Amino acid sequence: MARRVLVIGLDGATFDLLMPWIEAGELPALKELLEHGYYGYLRSTIPMFTPTAWSSFMTGMNPGRHGITGFIIYDRRGRPRVASSLNRRGDEIWIILSRHGKQVIVINVPMTYPPKPVNGILISGFPAPSHGFAYPPELEPWLKRKGYRIQPGVEYEPGREDHFISEVRAVTRKRAEVALELMSSRPWDFFMVVFTGTDDLQHALWRFLDERHPLHEPSRAPKYKRELLSYYKKVDEIIGRMVAEAGPDAYTIVMSDHGFGPLYKFIHVNVWLMLCGLLKLKNRFSTRLKALLYSLGLTPENIYYLMSRLHLASIRQKLGRERGHELLSKLFLSTDDVDWERSLAFSLGSMGQIYINRRRVRGLKAYFRLRRYIANLLRELRDPETGERVVERVFFKEQIYRGPLMYRMPDVIFLPKPGYISFEEYEFASNKVFSLSRSISGTHRPYGVLIISHPGLKGPVELRPPPRMEDIAPTILKLMGVPVPREMDGRPLLRGEGPS
Repeated sequence: MARRVLVIGLDGATFDLLMPWIEAGELPALKELLEHGYYGYLRSTIPMFTPTAWSSFMTGMNPGRHGITGFIIYDRRGRPRVASSLNRRGDEIWIILSRHGKQVIVINVPMTYPPKPVNGILISGFPAPSHGFAYPPELEPWLKRKGYRIQPGVEYEPGREDHFISEVRAVTRKRAEVALELMSSRPWDFFMVVFTGTDDLQHALWRFLDERHPLHEPSRAPKYKRELLSYYKKVDEIIGRMVAEAGPDAYTIVMSDHGFGPLYKFIHVNVWLMLCGLLKLKNRFSTRLKALLYSLGLTPENIYYLMSRLHLASIRQKLGRERGHELLSKLFLSTDDVDWERSLAFSLGSMGQIYINRRRVRGLKAYFRLRRYIANLLRELRDPETGERVVERVFFKEQIYRGPLMYRMPDVIFLPKPGYISFEEYEFASNKVFSLSRSISGTHRPYGVLIISHPGLKGPVELRPPPRMEDIAPTILKLMGVPVPREMDGRPLLRGEGPS
């Protein structure tokens, strides 16, 4: 039987926080959902990154099929541009449902700009501009009158936590108002909304949760622990209202795209590749001048830290990713300064993915030999302050990806140990291999959360082994009586009223 399905995304939510709060009775709506359903750690994609994970959720495909590995894609010259829904291969679940006559309402799912036509409503999520983000287009003036915003108007700056929290709360409040009004006034079979404030606040406030964090402030920690819990309690209240509005026949899915944990240090992969002799810079005056200033500490990371101290960090948000990157590349080292004729490997995009320069490395034997060499070097990469190895696992692309877009995938991928993450915002952000994270103190982990609930189910029942992001779309299609496309990598988790 076809059913209504309500999906609530909590970007970056982790059971490390949720379970103790649920058990303490702080989150009654989530507790009720658990008592009538299945739950499990939801295995994110590699990289465990918002655009990649949500793209795998919405297509049921691994990145080797849908092609998205980050917010930024690069042209053949290495020039960046913001990835969009048009760069993703495969049909999103709301497109499939629309094709089968189901009415859909989709709000704030990342990587849905520009909005594609659906049988219903689609309001794009980050990254999206402040215009042209809604389908049908006539919905946009109404959203603006309601005060709807896609993201906070400011970036987080250490020392201005209260201002940032206030902004996140305001965005969440308006998103909930719009979602509930559309739920009650428009017909729907599939309804989805993503709240990204969970991710925003955890990036900013994790140092107050972790007593071992180098930026931990014991005197301020109790206040911001309460603030984070207070935000989750507000979201829990919203979840309760949405579940009630959906009615007793609806299935409810609560999920996150990845987990969360502390961030102590960034790894700057291109700096490491230069030190290993695998990445070379051009021998021209402008590049030599940039390299000199770079060696003296004039780096994007240090400039951004200074801007944060002066409460000017939100300038970056106003510029946007493409314009911001263009400006940085004029002042600092960038891919334009890489000598591609002499470089063997480079890192572009999210979380330190390493690409072999196939123009320089010819022949499969040389390609495989270089990959093994890089993998062995990564396994020996150590934090100079502690002497400890920092890489947990190293993969070659065929071990984790498959599909027609394998040529877009990085050749070597590594997962750092907890507390470390490779820097993804800019390819030459620092002049050091390791740098202390002075802006954000929390980052992504491989396992998010999943709850599948219905009043007729008895729970909590744990789903094992942990399901994958790719499994959620086919599960929803199965619940709604819609055939699962053969090109999906995922498989339905439920058959009737039990896990497959």
